[in-house]
Amino acid sequence: MSIPSLDTLPVELIYYLLEYLDISTLLFSFRYVCKRFQTIVNSYDQYKLDMRLISKIDFDHICHVISPKKILSIILTNDIDTPYQIRTFLSKFSFEQFSQIQSLDLIKIEENNLFSIVNHISQCSLKSLSIDCKSWDKISYTTRVLLSSLIAKFKLEKLNLNISYKGLDVFSWSPLPTTLKYLRLESCTFQEYCIILRHAINLHKFILTECHMYDSNGTMYKPSDVIYQSKLKSLSFGACYIRMKELSILISCTPTLNHMKLILWTDLSDPILNGKQWEDFILKKLPLLNEFEFFFNILNYINRHSLVNIHLYIQPFQTPFWLEKKHWYVACDYIKTLYIIRLYSLPICNSLLTYYTNSKKISCSTLSTTNNHVQLTDQVHELKFNLNETMEVNDNIQTNQLKDPIFQKITHLSLNVDGKHPYISLQSLQTIIDLSSLVSQRSSLIDYISSILKKTSNIHSLKIIYNHTGEPFINIEKLSSIIPRSIKHLQISITNLDEMKNILEQLNQLSSVTFYSLNMSYYYEDIMKWIKVKQKNSIYRRGLRCIHIWLEISMNNNNNNGKNSMKKVFHRIRHKQIS
Repeated sequence: MSIPSLDTLPVELIYYLLEYLDISTLLFSFRYVCKRFQTIVNSYDQYKLDMRLISKIDFDHICHVISPKKILSIILTNDIDTPYQIRTFLSKFSFEQFSQIQSLDLIKIEENNLFSIVNHISQCSLKSLSIDCKSWDKISYTTRVLLSSLIAKFKLEKLNLNISYKGLDVFSWSPLPTTLKYLRLESCTFQEYCIILRHAINLHKFILTECHMYDSNGTMYKPSDVIYQSKLKSLSFGACYIRMKELSILISCTPTLNHMKLILWTDLSDPILNGKQWEDFILKKLPLLNEFEFFFNILNYINRHSLVNIHLYIQPFQTPFWLEKKHWYVACDYIKTLYIIRLYSLPICNSLLTYYTNSKKISCSTLSTTNNHVQLTDQVHELKFNLNETMEVNDNIQTNQLKDPIFQKITHLSLNVDGKHPYISLQSLQTIIDLSSLVSQRSSLIDYISSILKKTSNIHSLKIIYNHTGEPFINIEKLSSIIPRSIKHLQISITNLDEMKNILEQLNQLSSVTFYSLNMSYYYEDIMKWIKVKQKNSIYRRGLRCIHIWLEISMNNNNNNGKNSMKKVFHRIRHKQIS
């Protein structure tokens, strides 16, 4: 019996595997493995066009070879790594050509581009729409009306807008589609919140940053006795300031919840911190709730001379309801350097966390065991850390006893340095963070970052910012020697024009670069002239004391990237379980 291999798999199975490949790898690497793969890729009609963090040369090639009728989803972004990408895309295509598109994500889009797109997608059958607009408050009424009518027309299942409900102005006659299952909005009033629940009867997940409970006269909206026949199962708030009084009114409207997530700011006097009050409320109003995640940042500053007994904050969460019936656990930290308290559920639900060593905090928890630290931090993906914090004896004992690092899923790391040299050793840092999981890093100390980069394998974005003193930060030779070829996106402080030129010449693997300088205005025009000669197809955007450049990298670099991508692809396919 012959051993099955990738090149003998049925076409249908290869189509399934193609769903896990990014568009660049699929078109420029996998497609050229053999003639059979080329034929399969050419006939494939389920492309997912994700243009985030893409190189300019790949972007141009994709736009040249792709057939719009074969695109199922599109993600476009004007982020700092790809400035003016949406405008460039619209110069090559009209959205009327994408007749099969079902999902559209537009990030940092400007109004003229948004108007052009919504004017040409009326015939599409969108199921998912996500729009992150740069300045909704400056969007014209015409664009708002057009967008609102399209939202009402489409049979959307997912809608994600960084805008208030009121910001669309015309929902009073164009309500949300009844097909909607996922909704994320920036804000709404309590009345609008009730309207959403009334119209979106199939809504399963609702994410809301803030809900305004008071009208313009300062009067709280009156709660209704009506229980909406909503299918809402998951509700998330954050990050915002709200009191228990208002919050209880909001969530009383949705008794069918089985998941609730709250990332809030509050103060010591509010009963939102009281576990007994939550216990009584959940038993009465949320009988189906089986997952309750929260992270409460307490705004009050605790007097440094006061004796802080944080055990008092977790004591109400130690009842049989919390520990035996629900198996919900809670932790509390008092940050001694900032005189603040934070109370949160375990596992930690906040994806962005500032880490403090034991020397800087007092902590306690209702969870008795300590061997589940990996599971408790799996949702934390972005970590801020001060390297100048001293590691005391008890810190080193605890971290050295751990088999694995405390944080194993960190992808973005920000390292702050207050002095000339960090106190925490690289060995100690590795007991806290799994460096191999990093894809992005920010730092302000070059020698330390050099050691970290040698320990990482997946990092592709790097930001090195320092205080502008007028003195050179580091020579280009040293910079080139510490930055690996895997770094494709760089943000860095510079002090003169020559540094910019040298970085662009020596780090020719970069897809994008952002330069920061207090004196950027003095040599902005010169660097633009130089780029037009050396990188004529690059796109650049000027910011406040910075310039963002989306680079046209060389073909040699691009081909090498393709080979490396294929290695990752086959590794991913080999380890992927197909059900």
